[in-house]
Amino acid sequence: MVNISEIIETDSFFVGIPLEDSSFSNIIRESRQRSRENKIDPNQRNGRVFKEVWKQSILENAELINTTLPLMNDIYQLVEGTGFMVVLCDRSGLLLKTLGDEDTLEKARAISFVEGADWSEEGVGTNAIGTCIKAEVPLQVFHHEHYMKICQEWTCSASPIFGLDGKLMGVLNMAGPYEKVHRHTLGMVVSTAKAVENLMKLQEKIRRNELMQSYLEATMNSLTTGIMLVNQQGEIIQANKTLQDMIQLKEEDLIDKKIDQVFENKLFQNEIYCLDIIKDKDIRLKIKNGGFPKQVLLNSQPVYKGEEQIASLLIIQEIQKVRQLVNQFTGNQANITFREIIGQSPLLIRSINEARAASNSPSNVLLLGESGTGKDLFAQAIHNENERRDMPFIAINCGAIPRDLLGSELFGYAEGAFTGARKGGNSGKFELADGGTIFLDEIGEMSLDMQVLLLRVLQNREITRIGNHKVIPVNVRIIAATNKNLKEEVRKGNFREDLYFRLNVLPIHIPSLREREGDIALLASHFVKLYKKRIPTRIESISSSFMRAIEQYNWPGNVRELQNVIERSLNRSSTGVLSVESLPEEVGGHHEHTPSVQRFPIKKDERQKHMLLEVLMNCDYNYSQAAKALNISRSTLYRRMERYNLK
Repeated sequence: MVNISEIIETDSFFVGIPLEDSSFSNIIRESRQRSRENKIDPNQRNGRVFKEVWKQSILENAELINTTLPLMNDIYQLVEGTGFMVVLCDRSGLLLKTLGDEDTLEKARAISFVEGADWSEEGVGTNAIGTCIKAEVPLQVFHHEHYMKICQEWTCSASPIFGLDGKLMGVLNMAGPYEKVHRHTLGMVVSTAKAVENLMKLQEKIRRNELMQSYLEATMNSLTTGIMLVNQQGEIIQANKTLQDMIQLKEEDLIDKKIDQVFENKLFQNEIYCLDIIKDKDIRLKIKNGGFPKQVLLNSQPVYKGEEQIASLLIIQEIQKVRQLVNQFTGNQANITFREIIGQSPLLIRSINEARAASNSPSNVLLLGESGTGKDLFAQAIHNENERRDMPFIAINCGAIPRDLLGSELFGYAEGAFTGARKGGNSGKFELADGGTIFLDEIGEMSLDMQVLLLRVLQNREITRIGNHKVIPVNVRIIAATNKNLKEEVRKGNFREDLYFRLNVLPIHIPSLREREGDIALLASHFVKLYKKRIPTRIESISSSFMRAIEQYNWPGNVRELQNVIERSLNRSSTGVLSVESLPEEVGGHHEHTPSVQRFPIKKDERQKHMLLEVLMNCDYNYSQAAKALNISRSTLYRRMERYNLK
């Protein structure tokens, strides 16, 4: 690279002294050599103009032009009226913009030194613009150093303009009469070109800052937690969209407002710089001007500039959203729908229809039925059919929790409520179920004192943690279940009558398995398919004696017992057929162990039904294969399945 000071001190700056080729600088000498090699005619009368190329270059170099033009105006004002003009070129030597006195511009037009003209070395030989592009250094081309004679009345001072990537973007040039040139002209052009580069760097920094600001705003607004930035004077300087939606206030209602003008909480009434670090503080956020209070989890973190605290970052989460997330990760969700309740008996279908109707109501549901009938499945299906389906489903067995612990389990407890109480207290099931459904199984086992507390929740829709006086509102739908006769329990004084009436709004009776005609075979088939995926077994079919045995058994444990028996039988079977020998003694012990021997009369329809079911299971419910095995058409197979309720 050539040092700028060396170029400025060259003899070519001295006016009126003729220079021989031997006195040309190396840059000029090499340029003139290239001009000869390019066969440039030194006697040509003007440069070439490319208007269409110029229009495209104007678009491509819009940023360079917009940045440079104000500085070009500044430098032109310094030489206005002296015969000088200021020119901006692109990286190829095409003139983009020209500024000058009218007589100077007229003189330039005579040699096509105009916007759109090509003044590269390849076009006109040695000149300040083209040679500056080649050398990528500031230089001044004086008088007869120009290769073309028509340019030798001019002296031009040019400086390259480099982009942020270090590559050449264009050239700034000042041209004027050779007799008026000054040694400081090139320095002025170089300074202006450097100012252009610095201005572009500044603009890029501003753009990046604006882009980063946009990224930060987008990031803040995409968060599911509310974010608020408060300066040391207590003024809200930033609040994301989540917070605005949470408290139902617009940006203009928050930004630049004092925090104690927006919220009523005592926590915000003092100077904000007094706010210490806060970790997971459960507060009721009170909004002024009639806004609805919100139960939230508050975190506060100081923001520092160096060692000085300049603001506080407040992170605000709705308790309900936090609980939903907890429920999602702890499995407090309903997985069963009505489609997954197996059975076609009229009694079961009636119960399902009643439960579907109850799903669309906000009223409390009481599920009645023996142990093992699937009351928990009905509770999940009702929840999943309701508008609360995306909210928590919390199940609690009132009979499985010691009575002295049931209260804290249901309603939670405050810090220090009892020995061993967790620091910060603990949320109860009703809080976790807020917005969703709580399933109280075996409600008949609940003690009378707990019944009083539950009744209060049903009446007021709010709970109070044990050891605390703060009232927490809850929006929970209750589904209760029992295998007891609650009317009889009320008569005996074991169950409160007022609570019974509160719960018994939509009673649904779930039939026992022995009442569900035809469902045993369907359930057995379902459980065999289910366990074959989990248990290594060679079972391919079910014998008719096995099916007869399970259909004639009383099933005191209902569906739960049947499921247990099927799993046990699959584990005990050593052949490819599930036979009566694999059944537990209490289920199959009263039958003969030879499956081929018929010990009691069976109706023809029952035999055909069992045979059809056995073929379907052997074919893994592939209807085409089953029809082929029975040597009947698929339409005939469908009719028989419909006849025996096997569809």
